[in-house]
Amino acid sequence: MTYSNEDVLVAFAIEQLMSPGDEWRALVRDLVTRWPDVAIFELPYALVAAASAIEENFGGRGAAAEAAERGYKLAALLSMDIYAMELAGMARNTARDFQAYWKIDPFFARF
Repeated sequence: MTYSNEDVLVAFAIEQLMSPGDEWRALVRDLVTRWPDVAIFELPYALVAAASAIEENFGGRGAAAEAAERGYKLAALLSMDIYAMELAGMARNTARDFQAYWKIDPFFARF
């Protein structure tokens, strides 16, 4: 069985969102670092897909509900970064392009 980039990104996001503690806080930064050449919109997609899979497979209560909510919030914030990059006339083709934007708005670089 082979896995696509999309499957790997979603699985990684699920693992990080569901892990105890604060590991999820570095999730977006880790996605960019590990997969810098994926299309920029694959990252918010992976976060939404992970959140949806968590809801579907683990139910909507407790730690799973919190993990899914974090995934949706991270996807929304990351999408806002993409829009801000567009407004600033910055490149927004691959995940690597976030690194330049995070020099201006370091939220995810520090989160």
